[in-house]
Amino acid sequence: MISIIVPVYNVEAYLPQCLDSLIGQTYKDIEIICVNDGATDGSLKILEEYAAKDDRIHVFTQDNQGVSAARNLAIDKTHGEWMMFVDSDDWMDLDVCEKLMEKATPDLNLAFFPYIREFNNSSEPKYILGNQEKTFVGKECEELQIRLIAPIEDGKIYPDKLNSFTTLWGKLYKTDIIKENKLTFIPLKEIGTGEDLLFNVQYFKFITKAILFPSIYYHYRKNNVTSVTKLYKADLYEKWENLASLVKVEILKYRNPIIEAFLHYRTALSIVGLGINETFSNNSICKKHKAINRILKNTNIHTALLKLPLNSLPLHWKIFFTLAKYRLSIGVMTALQAIKFIISR
Repeated sequence: MISIIVPVYNVEAYLPQCLDSLIGQTYKDIEIICVNDGATDGSLKILEEYAAKDDRIHVFTQDNQGVSAARNLAIDKTHGEWMMFVDSDDWMDLDVCEKLMEKATPDLNLAFFPYIREFNNSSEPKYILGNQEKTFVGKECEELQIRLIAPIEDGKIYPDKLNSFTTLWGKLYKTDIIKENKLTFIPLKEIGTGEDLLFNVQYFKFITKAILFPSIYYHYRKNNVTSVTKLYKADLYEKWENLASLVKVEILKYRNPIIEAFLHYRTALSIVGLGINETFSNNSICKKHKAINRILKNTNIHTALLKLPLNSLPLHWKIFFTLAKYRLSIGVMTALQAIKFIISR
């Protein structure tokens, strides 16, 4: 059985499409664990209507505590040998579970597949580690651990792919690994963002066999204006420092100097997300400049920038991180404003 976890909060416009894609799976041995995280719209009513029609849907309600708490509650309620996570404003192809279970041998720890970003008028596929099926066994799983930490493909570093592999969705997990090792999600109020990354860093430590499926099965909605990823987070910088510390603790448990080295790359590339967050604030240009300057002067970030191999970056990113390396904050801020303009279109 596959347990599919769906945290739900104020997504009444998108929830039916998500649930339809789950109850319509061609592989029927699933349970759908939905946690209503104190929604104030019609989400709970929709969940109850679907649960009344399909007894594989189990609905639990909690006061609004955030997505991490919702997922932790759902994990405790699961009964399946396998586990998947789906965001309630996204959807999956109807045959994804069937395709995954065709290759789900007892010794498999992880299956993953690419996804497609769905905009209002366009779609953008995102591939991870190529578009050919591949099995990773034993030492080969180190490639996945490295890719989780840093966006390195074919010897090149792609900053715009920093979090393309850290997502919970697009993966099939082994439930025993999660429960036996008591893996849980840290509240966003402590780390701001990146709960997916932290969870996967813990989980990937136990991987001994994984499969990359080349087909796109997951649809990630990017036109949801209520998504938390669209909001400015005033305390993101402080919470990022908490996240970085927790990730480092987990990486040290790998006892692998190679993986530890790639953590420096991730730290350096974090400038982009932290900086763009500041551009979305309503602060004055002066305050935005001061905030970006603080990021560039962070000791850990500056040390990481010194270790970042600039020649492994595409040209435009090489220029950006050269500016950051020398703490040329006005140039960095100008570049970030340009990035903001591109992603806001």
